[in-house]
Amino acid sequence: MLLRNTLLYLPAQVVGPLFQLVSVVVWTHIVGESTLGVITLVTATHELLQTVFLVWWSQYALRFFGAVKDGDEADRFYRTENAVLLLSATVQCVVVLLILQTKILPGAGLGLTLAVLGYVVTRTYNLYLAERARVRHEIAVYTIQQTTGPALGFLLGLVLIHFFGQDPEWPIAGYAIAQAAATLVVLPMIRFGWSFWPVDRTILRHALSYGLPLVLGGGLSWLSINASRFIVSDMMGVAAAGLFAVGYGLGFRASTVAAMMVTASAFPIAVRTMQERGAERAMRQLADNGALLAAILLPSVAGVFMLRQEIVHLLIAPNFQAATLAILPLATLAGALRNFRAHFADQVFLLHQRTGMTFAINAVEAAVTVGASILFISWWGLVGAVMASTLSAIVAALVSFAVGAVLFRLRPPLLHLLKIAAATALMMLALYGLKKDGGSVALALHIGAGGLVYFAVLALLYAPVLMNYWNRRAKRTKLA
Repeated sequence: MLLRNTLLYLPAQVVGPLFQLVSVVVWTHIVGESTLGVITLVTATHELLQTVFLVWWSQYALRFFGAVKDGDEADRFYRTENAVLLLSATVQCVVVLLILQTKILPGAGLGLTLAVLGYVVTRTYNLYLAERARVRHEIAVYTIQQTTGPALGFLLGLVLIHFFGQDPEWPIAGYAIAQAAATLVVLPMIRFGWSFWPVDRTILRHALSYGLPLVLGGGLSWLSINASRFIVSDMMGVAAAGLFAVGYGLGFRASTVAAMMVTASAFPIAVRTMQERGAERAMRQLADNGALLAAILLPSVAGVFMLRQEIVHLLIAPNFQAATLAILPLATLAGALRNFRAHFADQVFLLHQRTGMTFAINAVEAAVTVGASILFISWWGLVGAVMASTLSAIVAALVSFAVGAVLFRLRPPLLHLLKIAAATALMMLALYGLKKDGGSVALALHIGAGGLVYFAVLALLYAPVLMNYWNRRAKRTKLA
C-alpha cells in the first residue's frame, strides 16, 4: 500500500518542489541580490504566518477529517472550516503588512504590498486544500494544489519580469495569480460549504487542544529553519541574505524534493494502521516509512556533496557561486536531517496525540539555531549561519529519536539503514572516480551513473526480499 500510494502521489511530490528548486537557480541569473532577498524573506514570513495562524487547524483536519461523516456532521465541519480560513487569512494579511513595512523593505510601494497580500491569501488556501485532499486520497486535487503555484507561478513571474522589470512584486504576483487559479479550479472537485456560522464549538475546542502545541512547535520549527536568514539580513544586510538564500535554499529544496517523493502517503497510512491494527503495528509501519525515506535522502545528500562543484558552476550565476559552494553541502545535510526527523521520529507524537512533545523538541532546536547563528555568523559569516542550522538539526534529531524510542518503542530500521548506507558508500566511490569536466551532459551522466550504481547495489542487497515478493505476486495471479 505504501509503495502504491507513493507512486500515485509522485507527480505532485516531484513537480512542485522541483520548480521551487529550479526557481532558486533561475532567479540568480535574472534578478539581483536585493530582489532575491526580498522574495526569500516574503516566502519565509508567510511560512511563519501559516504555521502560527493555520497549522493548528490543517493538522487537525489531516488527523480527523477522514472520520467526518456526511450530513449534519459534515455541515458543522465545513462551517467551522470556512470561518477559520477567513479569520486566518485576514490576520495573516495584517501581520505580513507590518513585517513588510518594518523588517523586509520599509517604504515598500503599493505594487509590492498588493502582490504580497495576494500571495499570502492564495498560498494559504493552496496549502490547506492540499492537506485536506491527502486525508481522502483526492490525488487530482492534491496534485493541482502542489504543482500549479510553484510551476505556473514561476513561469508567470518570468513573463512579468520580462515585460515590467526586476522589482520583487512581479515574481511574487506571478505566484499569487497561479495560486488563485489552482484554488478556483478544484472547487467543483471537492466537498465544502458556503456558510460561516454557526461555528461548532466542540470541533473548535478539539482542534485547538490538538493543534495548539503544533502551532508552538511549528513556530519554533520555522525559527530553526529561517532564523539564520533574518539574522544574516540584520547582521550583514539584505544583499547578503540574497547570497545566503541561494545555497541555503538550494540545499533545503534538494532535500525536500527527495523527501516529498515518499512522504505524502506515508503518514495517512500510519494513521489508518493505528486506528485499525493498534500502536505496535503502527510503529512497525513508521519504521517502514523511515526506511523508504532514508533510501531517498541518504544518496541525495551524498550525491550533492560529490557533485557540488559541477552543480554550482553549471547552474548558478557567477556572482552567487562562491557563497553557494560554501553553503550547499551543509544546507543539504541540515535539510535531510530535518525531513527525516519530521516525517519519521516526530510522527510518533502525532499518532499518540502527544503533540506537546514536538514543542519541547522544536524549542531545543530553535534555541540552538538562534544562539549558534549569532555566534557563528560573527565568526564565520555566511558559512557560520549554515553551520548553526546543521548543528541544531543534529541535536533535535537525536532528542526526537531518543524520546520516541524510550516512551513509544520507536525502533529505527537498522538493517535497512545499513544496506542503504552500503549502497550509498559504493555510489560515492564510483562518483569519486569519475572525471569532472563541468558540462551539462557530463553532469547528467554522472547523476545517472551514481543512481545506477546505488540502485544496482540496493537490488543485490534486497534480492531475497524482491524474489519473495515476486513469487507471492505470481501465485496470486495464478489463483486469480
